[in-house]
Amino acid sequence: MATTGIVTAIPLLLFADAARKVSMVTLGMLQYIAPVGQFLLGWLVFHEPMPASRWAGFALVWVAIAAFAVDAVLLGRRRRG
Repeated sequence: MATTGIVTAIPLLLFADAARKVSMVTLGMLQYIAPVGQFLLGWLVFHEPMPASRWAGFALVWVAIAAFAVDAVLLGRRRRG
């Protein structure tokens, strides 16, 4: 019990240090890896049932990724042009 604080704090400190060294765009995109990976793992590996609500959530994640990508492309074009 005494070391659980240290075990929790060390990964958080390492993440905070790494997050300062990476651009916010990269960090934002990396945040989408976990939910997509968990969805695919549950569906493809563990064969969990996938009701419409889960597919809707998965679709929302991809809509957010698409919106982010479109915004990044348009911003890049404005900066060049």
